Amino acid sequence: VFRIDTENRDRRIEMDQVATINTNRGDFKPQTDVNLSKTEVQEIQGWIDARMALLAQRQSGLVADTVEQLNQTAHWAQAKGTDDQVEAVTDALLLAMHDLRSILVRKRADRFSNKD
Repeated sequence: VFRIDTENRDRRIEMDQVATINTNRGDFKPQTDVNLSKTEVQEIQGWIDARMALLAQRQSGLVADTVEQLNQTAHWAQAKGTDDQVEAVTDALLLAMHDLRSILVRKRADRFSNKD
């Protein structure tokens, strides 16, 4: 996060870093020598909230795209891929699908066991 200063004698835009944002945790940390105003804190938190919502939306789109890609890959392997082409990607696909299946089954089992 930067504070922008345009009121200087050189008429240049100066940017002073005032905080660091961590979107993985959804928080921010001010620089040690900076005091943020209440308005600045609210603006930063608003930006974080909007950014995290956008990232969540993109992630949902990625999952939908992945499902579509898997369907297209299955069609390709069945109808268009030569034996050599399919063989070249089989191990990587099987390992990735095994990992994904294991996680999905475990998470579903956890959800069902938590309902009890």
